[in-house]
Amino acid sequence: MNASQYHKLSNALQDLIRKNEIPLNWGAIQNDKTDNKIKLFHISSFDELKTAIVNYTDDEIIYFKRRWFLMQCAKCDEYLFNLNENVKANPNSRDKGYDIEFNDDATLRFDVKGTIIPKFFRANAVEIINDPTAIVDFFYEHQSSGVRNHTQNRLFIIHHSFKKLERELILRCYWNFKEEVYKNYAAKISSNSKFITYKEVKADVIFILENEDGSFEYRF
Repeated sequence: MNASQYHKLSNALQDLIRKNEIPLNWGAIQNDKTDNKIKLFHISSFDELKTAIVNYTDDEIIYFKRRWFLMQCAKCDEYLFNLNENVKANPNSRDKGYDIEFNDDATLRFDVKGTIIPKFFRANAVEIINDPTAIVDFFYEHQSSGVRNHTQNRLFIIHHSFKKLERELILRCYWNFKEEVYKNYAAKISSNSKFITYKEVKADVIFILENEDGSFEYRF
């Protein structure tokens, strides 16, 4: 993705939120059977997506809209990380092992996952933000059992609004803020950083947060 493509896509995603086009829930559980009904990776615009899924069930339409949107958000997140000189994209886009590498260090290769605080943890959101070990374990243990099931180093980008939960979509597309956050994260990460370990892999967490007063912050 180049700068022009990024700006076009990132603006389009924000526009979809303003128009309330993106479902807040999945409609269906993530699964290979549903995913295989359509080649989402080949669909470049939301209008193209709507045409492709017009004859599917309501739940499938909800699922595909949200899945496509989050896939596009992931592209933008990775683009913003790769703006930093010490970050490199995986040259093999089909490799499930990792998305980005920091500091030319193979031990700092991570799969980037944008997500939210699951319902199970929301009552204790402050505690989870202060110590995300439990939520990281949860993500690994409850990951998809389909073709996306692969245990590797992960960098979780967790979006949470204390103002209103559904504003997680706004946080996912708060691109200017995220660009600065990722720049700061890239500047501080090293092989000596403290990571959360899960079995044989390691993980880290970036929280993108909105406070009750509408202010924004981030936590590493």
